[in-house]
Amino acid sequence: MDERRRQLQGYDLAAQGFVTTPETTEPSRSDCHAWDAHPLFHFYATILGIRPASMGFTQVEIRPQFGPLQNATGRMVHPHGWIEVDLRRGGGRIEGTITLPQEVTGIFVGPTGTQMLAPGSQAVAG
Repeated sequence: MDERRRQLQGYDLAAQGFVTTPETTEPSRSDCHAWDAHPLFHFYATILGIRPASMGFTQVEIRPQFGPLQNATGRMVHPHGWIEVDLRRGGGRIEGTITLPQEVTGIFVGPTGTQMLAPGSQAVAG
């Protein structure tokens, strides 16, 4: 496939100067459409399972849904700092480490149980 055809089919976006997924093939300059963020939202909210559990996001529920994945790691910005999740699946359970910012508490919900979360770093299994 020649270079121009690859670009027209949406490949090599960085070489075209795109920082997000374009809406259409060239000519296009749509760098800000909300659907562009859809996969990123679902990485945090679905795969890692990070969702607000209270008004103002002072409590969080982390209920990962790995699908076919064996592990997932991510760091999500929060008004009080970062929520960091590093999880892996094994033996019908999900385990790993979750770090919450100060002033944030929550709950981890795994396939075999739940665990209360406190600010700071903690091992989880469920």
